[in-house]
Amino acid sequence: MIETVIPRRIGFKSVLVLILTVSIGLLLLSKPFMSAGMPKEWSIFLATGISTSLGLSLVLLKIEGPVTNSSIKKKRLLVGIIVSIAISFVMAFIVK
Repeated sequence: MIETVIPRRIGFKSVLVLILTVSIGLLLLSKPFMSAGMPKEWSIFLATGISTSLGLSLVLLKIEGPVTNSSIKKKRLLVGIIVSIAISFVMAFIVK
């Protein structure tokens, strides 16, 4: 099977893991960031960015077919971080 940067199909288990990771990250990280004096939007941005990065990395590297090629792993990790920053920006600043 040919390894690609973006998996051909994302399963229900991957979506569930990503949603749970983002939800738990928002619950656990947003309050401490606000307690540290950060504005609400920035704390949501950072909490969502961190939790989505972890969730997408887990989904792309472990759940959706583990990859053996190191360059594909790096590209998947980079795609996960870029997508997570975009998602967290939308959640924090555009959707109100």
